[in-house]
Amino acid sequence: MQSREQIANKVLQETGAIFVHPYNDARILSGQGTISLEILEQAPQIDTLVVPISGGGLISGIALAAKSINPAIRIFAAEPKGADDAAQSKVARRIITLAETNTIADGLRAFLGDFTWPVVRDLVEEVITVEDSEIIKAMKLCFEILKVVVEPSGAIGLAAVLSDTFQKNPAWKDCKHIGIVVSGGNVDLGILWNSLNK
Repeated sequence: MQSREQIANKVLQETGAIFVHPYNDARILSGQGTISLEILEQAPQIDTLVVPISGGGLISGIALAAKSINPAIRIFAAEPKGADDAAQSKVARRIITLAETNTIADGLRAFLGDFTWPVVRDLVEEVITVEDSEIIKAMKLCFEILKVVVEPSGAIGLAAVLSDTFQKNPAWKDCKHIGIVVSGGNVDLGILWNSLNK
């Protein structure tokens, strides 16, 4: 993250370009919110959305738009246990950053920003954490049943819904029509095969 920010700052200084933060920016949230518009237009009966979380841009945009359409809709975040800063932040009621992360879901290693945190804090019901092995099983289901190539970070929502944490929680038994955001096809097949063979 630090090297990316340094390089971005250098490009800004050299070119006069405008920086758009990849998640901690209102323009990003607005764009991500269109996902809710499309989902709820096509399936208005959805009462629950499960979304991957990292820096919070995707889930914040989705939550803001979905709640404006249906204030009763439930929003859950899905996060790997090896990078569970959002789950820890929800419990602590403040932004927590981790000294290191360790997960196959490499797209979910960023930390919440000051712009996304209030949305996550107030509109996301809970963060469901899952093990990498559960993410790999969800990817396998996507490959075999849906015939869709999805990266670990994108398959985590399915892993969360299939997890015992979600399935066995009596508070969530009324989640009947669940929308899961599955995104991203950036899969390093070498790493994936190694993970599947463990």
